[in-house]
Amino acid sequence: MAGEPETRDYHPCEHDGIRRATAILGRKWHPLLITTLLTDGPLGFNELKARLDGISDKVLSECLDELQEAGLVTREVIDDKPVRVEYSLTAAGEALQPVIDQLREWSREHLDAAETGA
Repeated sequence: MAGEPETRDYHPCEHDGIRRATAILGRKWHPLLITTLLTDGPLGFNELKARLDGISDKVLSECLDELQEAGLVTREVIDDKPVRVEYSLTAAGEALQPVIDQLREWSREHLDAAETGA
């Protein structure tokens, strides 16, 4: 009928990509870790912890492991005295830059306006 919105056939597999992405990016600290590594990386464990106010050692370690398993973060042992570890983003992690930028912009447009009552 005229004026009715066009409907599409629903395919459950269309949601698989969103489900997989939000399983990673929907975790509390993951987007903040990715953003920190995008802007300041590569960083050592203590440097990351210092930039993420409120994260515990245990949670940071778990998050870094999860992001490594997801192929977004790499861990490099630097043969220095003392030996140290640096975390950086993989190409897949760096490819999240536009997503992070869009989230930041969406937040400015919609959440900041809601908080100020605009």
